[in-house]
Amino acid sequence: MTTARLVLGLLLLACAGFVPSARAEFDLSIFTGVALSQNSDLDLHQSGGTDLTFHDVSFEGRDFETPPFYGARLLWFPSQDAHWGFGAEFFHIKLYAQTGDTVHVTGQRNGIGVDDNEPIDDTLQQFSISHGLNYALADVVYRWQLGNRGEDFLGHLQPYVGLGLGAAIPHVESEVNGNFHEEYQFHGPGVQGLAGVNVNLTKHWGLLFEYKFTYANLDSLDIPNGSIEVTPLTHNIVAGLTFSF
Repeated sequence: MTTARLVLGLLLLACAGFVPSARAEFDLSIFTGVALSQNSDLDLHQSGGTDLTFHDVSFEGRDFETPPFYGARLLWFPSQDAHWGFGAEFFHIKLYAQTGDTVHVTGQRNGIGVDDNEPIDDTLQQFSISHGLNYALADVVYRWQLGNRGEDFLGHLQPYVGLGLGAAIPHVESEVNGNFHEEYQFHGPGVQGLAGVNVNLTKHWGLLFEYKFTYANLDSLDIPNGSIEVTPLTHNIVAGLTFSF
């Protein structure tokens, strides 16, 4: 399934459960941004007695390289004055492990104990999620109406907070001891907390500025003869356009 088809499917699903009233409102947003992932432990498990933890591994996002950071969200509000909104969201970030770094490594390699500082690429030459750590989430959002909507300065601002829960869909590329492997995989949960503001420019068009904190449980990512486990915690700064109808 292509990413474009997945995005379209999620947006259609968001609409499927709702029967809009005459006063209901939909907000369709598209956005891009920057993803900053915290350092994280990376666990490597392989047959033959290898069970290693690479501690405090650094990651890059490379957000403006192809494919860039992108996302889309559709929210439904029961009325134009409603505070609570519900919908679906898809967004695509990336992770590149800095395998040239030297980190502390513990565990076992081929049944022999390891507790030392080693270059990651002595064992793991490549680990990246460069075609996307993709999140497909159901969202709940609460927004504030600060003034008379569209009539005064505060009426053009809609701060909001929200939560999202769903699946993480990583495209994993790994090279371990010279063996390369890549594929899309389905994992989870994927979780986000968000806070932002919509700036209404016209009746239908606005700008959004948002902070997201995301978590993905990526346990047992498949690689040849084993698995990799990592749990990315990522700070995301995003901006985009919103169309309200």
